[in-house]
This record gives sequence, C-alpha cells and structure tokens, in this order.
Amino acid sequence: MMLWHWLRPFLSIFVRFLRISYLEVKSKYQRTKLGVLWIPSSTLLFTAMLALVFRPSETMPLADFYLYVLTGFVLWQFIQGSIAGSTDVIQKKLEFAIHNNLTLAGLFGKQLVDRLFEFSINLLLVITALVVVGLNHVGVNLLAFLPFILIVAMTSIAVAYLINLMTVFYPDLAELVKTGTRFMFFASPIFWLAEERAGVRQFLSSYNPVSYYLGMIRQVFGIEPFSTRTWLFTLIISSVLCLTAFVAYFRSRDFVRNIK
Repeated sequence: MMLWHWLRPFLSIFVRFLRISYLEVKSKYQRTKLGVLWIPSSTLLFTAMLALVFRPSETMPLADFYLYVLTGFVLWQFIQGSIAGSTDVIQKKLEFAIHNNLTLAGLFGKQLVDRLFEFSINLLLVITALVVVGLNHVGVNLLAFLPFILIVAMTSIAVAYLINLMTVFYPDLAELVKTGTRFMFFASPIFWLAEERAGVRQFLSSYNPVSYYLGMIRQVFGIEPFSTRTWLFTLIISSVLCLTAFVAYFRSRDFVRNIK
C-alpha cells in the first residue's frame, strides 16, 4: 500500500504526459490519412529496404535478418531522439514548462515520455513482425523486457540532460552532436552484423556503446542469445551516465530555477 501511495503521483504525471504526447503526435499527422500509423509505416518501409539491400548472403535467413534490423532501428530511433533531439530542450521548451508549471526534471521527463510513446508504437510493429515470422524467437528472455526499459529510459533522460546542458554553454556543440549522430548510425550494428568481428567492425562492436544497447533489445526478443557481458557493460555505462547527470542536475538547476 505504501508503495502504491508513493507511485501514484508519478503514474498520474506519466499518464498526463502520455496523453499530451498522443495529442501532439496526432496533431503532427492530422492532415494525413494514416495519421499516427505513419510512425510504424515509415519504420516498416525503411527497415525492409535496409534488410533487402544489406542482407548478408547465406549467413542468415531474410526473415531473421529483418527482425535483426527492425529491432536495432527501432531502438536507434529512440537513441537518436535522446541525443540529437535534446540539444535545445531548455532553449525552446520554456513556454511549455511555464504553462504547465513544470520543474526542470519535469520538462525532461515530458521529453522522455514523448520518446517512449513513439518507441512503444514501433514496438507494436516489432511484436507484429515476430507474430508473422513466428514466435519461436520469443522465450524466457522476454522477462528481461522491464529491466531493459528501465535501463534505456534512465540512460535516455541522463544523456538528454547532459547534452542539453553542454549546448546551453557551448551552442556550437548542438550541430556537432547532430552531425555525430548521423555518423553513429553507420558506426552501429543496425544493418550490419555485430558478429562479423573483423577489422573496423570488430572495433566498432567492442567500443561503440550503442552496440551493447542494440544487443540488449535483440536479446530480449530472442533474436540474439542472452549475454551477461552485454548487460554488464550497459549497466556500467548507464550507471556512469546517470550519476554524472545527477550531479550535473543538482549543480545546475539553480541556473534554470526560473523555469517554473
């Protein structure tokens, strides 16, 4: 009961933000026939093209490779939004925060819910693809879905705050971050196999942090075998980012205390 009383205000805020996110996305696509369905439709078309063009010949069945690409791209969109989409939150969302009486933490929480909303829509596409291809991929690894969501959500809000804080003091970093994110798309095992460890790919698979997060979602849905090493590395990376963001928040919140 005490846990429910503690969680209830946060759940209420989450539902409120979720409704606002839905209305904002609905408004964005209001002139189209498909509406919100354009989110999974565009993901489906783009990932299908990637799978057809970059499929490794005779290494993996096309259906399995498509699931590999789809899960990687869906998480990549969430990662991209966390990085490139957070360069000007403080600079451009002040009016929204003031109108809704949000604190700095609340503002970034709202941005996180926006990303999670679109991520959840694309996850429905992943589930549909798994049903069509066959549920033989899904197993006990699915129990790791909740820890996976908690890890990526906490990491997302930490990265978003750190990046935005840096661009407040160094505006040129905003364009550098956006450009770097485009390069990171090709440097991450989204449409190429992380198992192909040779040369540059071996280096990228080992030292690009994104590759470990992509491995997590693929392991959750049974596309890759479970790896303790992958989860350990992501926990270490996420812990460092969250701790850094926590310290940065408490040292910088007075700088934006008029955000209420």
